[in-house]
Amino acid sequence: MTVVDPADERLDRPMPWATGTSGATWRPSDAHAYEQDPVGFLSAAVDRCGDTFRFGRNAVFVADPDEVHTVLTGTGRTFRTGRDFLDGFRSNPDEITALWLRGRRAGRAGLAARAASAGAHRMRERVRTDLAALAGRPLDVADHAPGLCSRAALAHCLATVPDELPARLATAAERLTGVLDATLPLPAWVPGSAARRARASVRALAGVLTEAVEERGRRGGSGGTEPGPGGGAGPDDPDLLDALLTDADATAQEARAALQMILTGTHVVPGAALTWLMAELATRKGLSQSIRAEVAAHGTTGDLPYTTAVVKESLRLHPPVWLMTRDVALPARVAGHPIGPGDQLVFSPYLLQRDPRWWDAPDRFRPERWLDEPHSRRTRHAYIPFSGGTRICAGYRLGLLQLTLTAALLATEYTVEPVGDIDLTPTYKSVLTPTALRMRWDPTPTR
Repeated sequence: MTVVDPADERLDRPMPWATGTSGATWRPSDAHAYEQDPVGFLSAAVDRCGDTFRFGRNAVFVADPDEVHTVLTGTGRTFRTGRDFLDGFRSNPDEITALWLRGRRAGRAGLAARAASAGAHRMRERVRTDLAALAGRPLDVADHAPGLCSRAALAHCLATVPDELPARLATAAERLTGVLDATLPLPAWVPGSAARRARASVRALAGVLTEAVEERGRRGGSGGTEPGPGGGAGPDDPDLLDALLTDADATAQEARAALQMILTGTHVVPGAALTWLMAELATRKGLSQSIRAEVAAHGTTGDLPYTTAVVKESLRLHPPVWLMTRDVALPARVAGHPIGPGDQLVFSPYLLQRDPRWWDAPDRFRPERWLDEPHSRRTRHAYIPFSGGTRICAGYRLGLLQLTLTAALLATEYTVEPVGDIDLTPTYKSVLTPTALRMRWDPTPTR
């Protein structure tokens, strides 16, 4: 994909339309067919039209992993993410990209050396406490997984978590997801009432985080005031907010915005990922045994390649964000077809990550593929559960760590079982979740 001169028409050729009838008219019947079975509609369109086609009012679907990779790496210049739903509905693309990059930079610093060790300790204890509080009773996993994720992430990112922050974060994240659900699959407009509620929640969250940043600045120190017990991580250890505030280019307000951006992404989307991971643990009996053996050899603080591979494979089969979009900002070409401002590129991690052209036995759950199999460039480009390019999820390292740690604790300290009739048929909203999953985890008897 390249930026082109709009007057250059030498390579122009018609782009096929994914419609149920001949011609290039998107009909209500096509929209209905898509809404009834979006993955089936898109899969059939790829078979019929190839890897690039138009559908909807202004959408261009892209199914070639190299083309998708180019779109992701070109985001911020040729392609835009649209309005920023994570920090007050900003509309300046350059400001959004700069904020995203600052969050990624701080995220790397917050996962380095002493800060990473302290954060992982706090996260591990938070996950252990939350799992114990929910143990021994049937649960609708999708209702509880987001909170498990966001509380764990808060413990990692902040040595001292304000009391009201978990609830503010959950409300903002869920209302933002409501806006996204209302605008899928082609988010060309935002319903006013949903947007107003989401904006109010985002501002309330910003208020809590602003107070936390100001308090940290008044103290002039790291996360807290007391050392951890027994030499463990405690509230005086460095955290992500320290990393943000020591960024010489960032003001306190920008540090707050970057922290908010990272934290807002730790609730709904990781919650969906954890829901699918728990489904795999509950329905594949040998999985917990293999994880338990690895943890027995290395501990939850050690390197856990097989457990990490289980998480990666769950994310491959069940990417929480199954459909992504980018707005076209400058004239360009995709697969030889001209596109321009007003067009929207649409691509699906779910379809890319299950395409038999890039994956061997794509519908099989096989963690071993991440341990001993070489991956081609196209296969690497076809794995995007955290997006990619400049707008790759700022907290993707944090998310992978948290999912791996939770899987290790569940497999070693609990027996995980499904409850009743479960239905793992995906629901295709802004995040991918099972239709119905109830399960319980009971403490594993000590020997």
